[in-house]
Amino acid sequence: MYISMNLEFMKSERLKHPYWNRLKFPTEEEMKIVFKQAISSEDEINIFVAEYNSKVVGYANTWCVYSIWTMGKSLIVDDLYVCQEYRNKGFGKEIMKYLIDYAKVNRFKRVQLNAEKNNIIAQNLYKKLDFADEDMVFFMKKLDE
Repeated sequence: MYISMNLEFMKSERLKHPYWNRLKFPTEEEMKIVFKQAISSEDEINIFVAEYNSKVVGYANTWCVYSIWTMGKSLIVDDLYVCQEYRNKGFGKEIMKYLIDYAKVNRFKRVQLNAEKNNIIAQNLYKKLDFADEDMVFFMKKLDE
């Protein structure tokens, strides 16, 4: 379920943001391997799943880094995804609130994330949750495999 949901998310992002097309689109089998690796790295990577009426409706993929600037751990929200039919119902907001509470309980110093410039819906959600938008540029370099 999580693998098909992640592939759906990746497909939709590739349509909206062509720079993701620089990366190879994974097969379902490759995603199974990636998820297995991610789940086994629980000190660094956590995947949070949102359920509603016993159905998975979304997820957040996070990773942990030690930040010299904040003198402690930072929780990076790498992906936040809510299935199409559950959008605009508050699930994204609830997932983010949960992540913020998780970070507080686990003594993280900050929560940070990226949003594409034209993803106004995500930006509005983060601003409502008191995230400050910073003037930074995201760089990506594909490394040959």
